[in-house]
Amino acid sequence: MDKMICRAALLGLVAGMSTASIAATAISQKDKAFSQDSVAIKAGDKLRFVNDDSVTHDISVKSPGGVSRPGVVEKPGDDMELAFDDVGTYQVRCLIHPKMKMTVNAM
Repeated sequence: MDKMICRAALLGLVAGMSTASIAATAISQKDKAFSQDSVAIKAGDKLRFVNDDSVTHDISVKSPGGVSRPGVVEKPGDDMELAFDDVGTYQVRCLIHPKMKMTVNAM
């Protein structure tokens, strides 16, 4: 019962988001950090990672099932899209800069 209430509250929160927050699918990489510590999206949505930094970054993703996607190197000025297909919590890291990390919650 509690899980159902939490899910309903979470869905209400997502449904009530402004267009600006829903449209925020771009994640900037600048000053050796991701622009957001965490983001909530719908399962199947994509995030676009943009390297706005002066250094190269690696994007590695650990999925809810524990499977890691190999890192993708992004040079300054590059951008790439990643899909988060399954419901769950993903850990996104830059293996070049270990303090660079964020969480993606796909609902």
